[in-house]
Amino acid sequence: MAAFKFWEEEVRGYPHGGKGAALWVVRRNGTEPGTPLTVLFAWSAGTGADLGLEHCPPLGTLLKAMNRRQEELVFKDRDTALWVEPLLDGADVLGCIAVWFQADEPWREGIFLWGQRLAARLGPVMDKLEPLATGRGSCAHLVQPTLFPLRPVRAGKPAPAGVLVLPRPVTVPGIPGCVGVSREMVKLGVNLRDIARSGVNVLLRGESGTGKEVIARALHLASDRNRGPFVGQNCAALPESLFESELFGHRAGAFTGASGEKKGLLASASGGTFFLDEIGDMPLALQIKLLRVMQERRVRRIGELQSREVDIRFVAATHKDLSREIEQQRFRLDLFYRLKVVSLEIPPLRHRPEDVAPLFAFFLGKAGRDPGVVKITEKALRCLQQWRWPGNVRELENEVQRFAALYPHRELITRSCLSPELQSPEGRVVDAADLGVLRELGQANEILERYLIRKAIAATEGRKAAAARRLGLSRQGLYKKIQRYGMTDLIAAGDA
Repeated sequence: MAAFKFWEEEVRGYPHGGKGAALWVVRRNGTEPGTPLTVLFAWSAGTGADLGLEHCPPLGTLLKAMNRRQEELVFKDRDTALWVEPLLDGADVLGCIAVWFQADEPWREGIFLWGQRLAARLGPVMDKLEPLATGRGSCAHLVQPTLFPLRPVRAGKPAPAGVLVLPRPVTVPGIPGCVGVSREMVKLGVNLRDIARSGVNVLLRGESGTGKEVIARALHLASDRNRGPFVGQNCAALPESLFESELFGHRAGAFTGASGEKKGLLASASGGTFFLDEIGDMPLALQIKLLRVMQERRVRRIGELQSREVDIRFVAATHKDLSREIEQQRFRLDLFYRLKVVSLEIPPLRHRPEDVAPLFAFFLGKAGRDPGVVKITEKALRCLQQWRWPGNVRELENEVQRFAALYPHRELITRSCLSPELQSPEGRVVDAADLGVLRELGQANEILERYLIRKAIAATEGRKAAAARRLGLSRQGLYKKIQRYGMTDLIAAGDA
């Protein structure tokens, strides 16, 4: 039972939502050439059993990768690929893990990252693991004394088709409190560690709801200032009349209503990090005073003549285009360059759909539900991953809270459990700006074609024949593309 729980926890981190895969973990029972291999674990995800992989792994290919002691990616044909990661202990090869998946898998980089993390965890416990099989079409308790093929042993009752276990929430390395498995977030975490130690000012840019304050706190915790305070202020949350008093503090009697002494947020942050959220909304008059604090490292309270020395690291965040704000004279250029010593871009959730499932599980746990018990259908997960998430992670958290409130005892999330807009094909439109993220050509072509089809039909007021002519298609060809991409809402439009 303990072994089953071990593997169950490991495979929960697999980036679900792709086109399916098969996984094998193989142990080498010794260090000599020709040493027998033991298949410790076999598992299929999504439609992996339909890839023709329900039998034993390609042992010859696995041995070749282990003998070379290096990662290999082998394309068996135009449709499928086999990725092998040897498990090493110094110069010794303990075994390997192998993942066989569709060659056009949209999140293959996510699979590689997941496999590398699994390999790192398996190394120290390889000699303690016993053969176990779970999932559809898996090999069970197979010992491979030679290179001849072995007869597969079927597992017990197969899992329900189209039902997935929610993945275990995985914290992004280097970003405490941030959950994700995407390459974009992993790269951000690597960069963040070096930037945090440098102590320079940082400007965080990203859409609303992407988690800029989480990144700011991670910068503080990874820096040498982590023993000092972390003080944050949303620049859009205070009226201009109170802003200066909040930032700089005041003496008693400095102005009407100032009945007592106030230290001020800047002085409170001395020795630590001061986070200015939505810096683009700060009034111009205060921008000048903040710039002076950054230059002189001194703060003067309202009503005082003497200034006090402060030691602050500034982290600012905005969803606005500050270059445009500078052109329109709503933001100071000198302050912009003071803040932008290093600039970090936080990717929106629609650019990293593989993070949706781990985040959903994380927020489900915060809402008081056990994410290890709750399952989700492939159709429901596809709706979640195809939604554009204009509110990003904050919107996803609201969606999870909605599910927890409406279905407090339900253990299977179906498409009907989601908000109506997530179920609608209209909500899955991706605009052309999303092509700025590196994608496989097939996926990029689909995004662009969906975008142009909608633009053409809108420009011709729903007339399909006219839209088809603009796109260089026949009317029948346009209908075929609409059906292929599931844009059935367009069929109800005018058809003159």
